[in-house]
Amino acid sequence: MTKRETKKFHKYQPQRFRCRVIRAGWAVRSLTAAVMMLMAVLAPVHLVRSYAAPLPDEMAMAPVLVAADYSERCTLFGGGLSRDRQARMLAMQLLMRAGDAERDVTEDMKALEQGSTHLQGLEYRMKSVDSLTRKILSDAEEDQVSLPEAAAGIGDALRYTLVIEDAAYSRVVPQSVRLLTDKGYVVEKFRNAWGGKFYQGVNVHLKSPSGMKVELQFHTPQSFAVKQASHEVYEIRRNPDSTPEEVEEATRRSIEYNACVTAPAGAGALHIPLSA
Repeated sequence: MTKRETKKFHKYQPQRFRCRVIRAGWAVRSLTAAVMMLMAVLAPVHLVRSYAAPLPDEMAMAPVLVAADYSERCTLFGGGLSRDRQARMLAMQLLMRAGDAERDVTEDMKALEQGSTHLQGLEYRMKSVDSLTRKILSDAEEDQVSLPEAAAGIGDALRYTLVIEDAAYSRVVPQSVRLLTDKGYVVEKFRNAWGGKFYQGVNVHLKSPSGMKVELQFHTPQSFAVKQASHEVYEIRRNPDSTPEEVEEATRRSIEYNACVTAPAGAGALHIPLSA
């Protein structure tokens, strides 16, 4: 090596150059991670395009969502998230868990179909992020609890509707619940609303073997049709921005709708005990 080459080599100092490259790479990776986390919190992300199960490309948000739990994300951003953003993060987490459990739960629900008994509206089995966010906020306000507590109490992020002919209704409802409990499902809540003013049917809240909360509604063809037809007035009644006059009119119409439904024989007496 000549004196000129030696001088250039010492001036180049490869060790220092390598350290600079390493530090630059670390900075780029850190900046990328920070941007991804910021997008997870601030971007108007929708985990689902519709109410159906999450699609593979939308589930690509999973690494971001599981990178840190809810409290860690709040800490990262100085605890300055608005209530809407906090509720949205909780809704996204809840849908992630629902997405993980959906395949097995849907398979179990499909096993309940027999003869004319069938699942209705299966494409709506998962709520949207917006719907869950609103529910978390409204439940927290109504029950005077924290947003995480409200999110933990939601039992219908994953929900199904089984439609049964009138003649078989009182037999199929307990039979279906028994089939699910035999598979390891736990009955957490049972509501028989036949004879009520605003809703006709049976709602059962279950916990799947994997621990996911699931709602299963039991309807007749008529009660399901009325439920769908009265959905608009239901939304008016639950909307906090509705005026008292709008709520009063929606309530009147809802009562009229449900008064048209004929209860199947024995439906009003149905009762399923909660799991021990």
